[in-house]
Amino acid sequence: MAVLMELSIFSISGEISKKKEVVKILQEFKANNIDFELSAMGTSIECKDMQEALRILKIATDCMDCKRYYVIAKFDCYDGRDNMLATRTKSVLQEI
Repeated sequence: MAVLMELSIFSISGEISKKKEVVKILQEFKANNIDFELSAMGTSIECKDMQEALRILKIATDCMDCKRYYVIAKFDCYDGRDNMLATRTKSVLQEI
């Protein structure tokens, strides 16, 4: 089962810019050899299963150095499919 996860996580206090928080999480993803695709509103990651997606989500939440933060995670679970991160937007853009 492939799981495509889109994740947004940010503190709800402190600086208006969340750049430092995002950089810290993405550096941790790189240190753990996690491939990701960053967009203006979140980060997408393709996982082999839900267990891996939740492990990656835990890595992100462990990076948060604040009393309170907000997490938005969406999961697209698709049995027998892979390479979704590379092909999902490409197939749509070909239709434009």
